[in-house]
Amino acid sequence: MMWPFVKKREKRIDEVSEVIDRAIDFAAQRWLAFSASVPMWPEVPLRDSVALFARSTGPSLHRRFPALAAAPDQIMLLIVAKGIEQSGAIGRQEIERALGIVLPP
Repeated sequence: MMWPFVKKREKRIDEVSEVIDRAIDFAAQRWLAFSASVPMWPEVPLRDSVALFARSTGPSLHRRFPALAAAPDQIMLLIVAKGIEQSGAIGRQEIERALGIVLPP
């Protein structure tokens, strides 16, 4: 007998895979709006700005892309970080250094 949750998990992964590119596009647009409208002091580390952005954008991502509702925090961070990179406002290396992660290409 196979483990009963494998199909359900695979289905969720497929659903997330289907929306991830659109979610990254959405996050990129939101980052540009966020960074233009939320004043950040120069002393505020990028990591803190990203955390604030992620907390404020997470609910919108979940509403717009219901498949992400059950996505782990790591996937949400990936979407946010790739969105920021895609926005062109901050370079990949700076994002990776600030978050202590390596972004996929």
